[in-house]
Amino acid sequence: MSLSKKIEQALEHQIEEAVIPDEVDERVRQSFREFHRKKETKKMKKKLVAFSIAAAILIPTSVFASLGGTSYFFNSEANINGLVDDRVKSAISNGLSIPMDQQITDQGITVHFTEMVVEDTKILVHYRIKKADGSLVPYEFDTKGLNVLQDGKKNGTQVENPTYQEPGLEGFSVLSFIGTSKPDRLPFYLTDAQGKELDVGIAEKDQPEGLLAFVTSGTKLPPSIQLNVSINRIGKMKGTWKAQIPIDQNKLTQGTKAAK
Repeated sequence: MSLSKKIEQALEHQIEEAVIPDEVDERVRQSFREFHRKKETKKMKKKLVAFSIAAAILIPTSVFASLGGTSYFFNSEANINGLVDDRVKSAISNGLSIPMDQQITDQGITVHFTEMVVEDTKILVHYRIKKADGSLVPYEFDTKGLNVLQDGKKNGTQVENPTYQEPGLEGFSVLSFIGTSKPDRLPFYLTDAQGKELDVGIAEKDQPEGLLAFVTSGTKLPPSIQLNVSINRIGKMKGTWKAQIPIDQNKLTQGTKAAK
């Protein structure tokens, strides 16, 4: 049975009454961990449902082909849950993305943030996780000691995250590629000027390259925001990748207008 099918069945069984914002879903591993540990609480009902990492919705990019676009946002693999839509691409085409060069390095592995799009209610960030020679780190997992249900490989190639059974827990868990020691299992999160974590939907592809997506339920983001990174494992490599990165909102108003 595929990972997508397992997720669908688990969702139907465990979170029938969850309230889901229209645009976003919670990242898969955090949701399942939280459902296992906090199924009896009301808190999760206002949170976001897990989406299948392997089933992000893709949209055509032919409309923007003439624009050239070296931006990763024009890559069909960049889209997460339909968040990289035509409006976002229009804003990027008008020069309203924010170039970044924020790098966090440990154990010879660098988490590199290269580009960002900021709107009133949405922030999209492109990241690459690379080796010292600039190539992407391999998409691989250490499953030693785990009761693996599905290794996520097809013809010997890793195509999705492995799933495994944890002792004493129902259902299954998904092994993350980007790990964290945070209890909520989210290595990327936003905080305001006072350091308070923002209540936003979070999605990311959990692979060596992709997008991070932070989306509110409709409320405007505060004027001062920081992107927080708290990673303790990447693939098979353990280490410490931590940072607080101020988000440049100088183009927020322009980006929002262009996206409408």
